[in-house]
Amino acid sequence: MIKEKVLLKFGGSVITDKYSDVPSINSENLTKIGKLVDTSRYQLIIVHGAGSFGHPAAKKYKLSEGLIDGFQQSEGIKIARNKVRELNSIFSEILNDNGIETESVVPSEKMMTNGSEEITNFSKEEFDKILTKGRTPVTFGDVTNDTKQGINILSGDVLMKYLAKTFEPRLSLFIMDLPGVFDGDPNASSSRIIPLITSKDLVHFEKLFVSTNTDVTGGIIGKIKRAIEISNFSETWITNVESLESCLKGKPRGTRVIL
Repeated sequence: MIKEKVLLKFGGSVITDKYSDVPSINSENLTKIGKLVDTSRYQLIIVHGAGSFGHPAAKKYKLSEGLIDGFQQSEGIKIARNKVRELNSIFSEILNDNGIETESVVPSEKMMTNGSEEITNFSKEEFDKILTKGRTPVTFGDVTNDTKQGINILSGDVLMKYLAKTFEPRLSLFIMDLPGVFDGDPNASSSRIIPLITSKDLVHFEKLFVSTNTDVTGGIIGKIKRAIEISNFSETWITNVESLESCLKGKPRGTRVIL
């Protein structure tokens, strides 16, 4: 029997201390993920963020701005790529130790971008080859060569969009450090998880998060927009590690996002 596919995106804030100035893994969450990821029901495709392994170098060397004349970025490109591969190796090893045989797809080796939103040579075959072998593909945010500006940051969320459109999985999960999207400051006792977000709600939530200053990095709005796009191809949820087991057993929890 052919298993249905599930797409998992583990945010950098889940598997690392994203706000650390030096690479720092979140050992507790990585251990939980290793025990909870289950391929008995589904074929999994996994994406992970870079967190503290990629962001410091990307920021210091202005990698998202492309190649800058007179600015020495070659060292930064090398550091960022090496560090995200190191994180990928750590993450994959934990999955392998828990019986999930993985194989990595390294974007800087296999993909080129045309701006931050477009992959010019996304290859379904790269992932199919791994799935055919009974393994779980793992890919991640990376520094790619770019046709517009020389280099760029290919985010895990953009990879999610391409994977969802290509494979149309049964389920797509954005796994964050919060159990869903809140209607205000997640630390406030009055805030509640929003059970459902639609594309019609987006303008309201943009105003809400700006007015309450809860979206200080712009990250959650970007994730909601990406999840709305993906919901055209797959049932899509924003959730956390603690709800992963329930989600993989067919009882998703968190915030559902629909077109």
